[in-house]
Amino acid sequence: MRRAALVLAVAAAVLAGCAGGGGGASVSASRIDALVLKDEDVGRLFSLFDEGRQIAPDFTPLRSELRRFGRQDGWKARFRRRGSRTTKGPLVIESRADLFEEQGGAEDDLEAYRAEFDEQVQAGRGSARLVAAPLVGDESVGLRTVQIGTPAVRFYTVAWRQHNVTASVSVNGFRVTMDDAVALARKQERRIERAADEGS
Repeated sequence: MRRAALVLAVAAAVLAGCAGGGGGASVSASRIDALVLKDEDVGRLFSLFDEGRQIAPDFTPLRSELRRFGRQDGWKARFRRRGSRTTKGPLVIESRADLFEEQGGAEDDLEAYRAEFDEQVQAGRGSARLVAAPLVGDESVGLRTVQIGTPAVRFYTVAWRQHNVTASVSVNGFRVTMDDAVALARKQERRIERAADEGS
């Protein structure tokens, strides 16, 4: 029932988003590929293994509609490095950005992120729990999950809204923390701000 309620809530927000409202776009659709992390942001130990426009397999259930909330486009970049159980910091990094016609669409999309995180916590998947993350962008939400094992693999995600964009950074590894995710999110935040400045 809870999942059905969340799906209905998101569907209602999609319809509301189609009706308009919110402020004008701050970031241009032509800048979509500049809104995610780049090689120089993650360091020379990491190699890029997936980059480009988001496609259906990249979407999550409550954010699966291509044109949800007036969405215009989305980009992704994924990086990895060699490591072991003793390696400190992320072994895999994922950076995403979704661009909306108006700020209100980004606000609705962050709420969908929040609903998905909450659903994972309620379902008890991978010892999931919401975690407090320092503010990134205009508002943000964080999630930690732990994959059972010895040692356990930890996953941290910070998602945020910034102007007419939603973005997220996810990291995983054996000895990784939310601070690692937030440090990378700050770098992506600066990229989005530069793109907004160029569009103003």
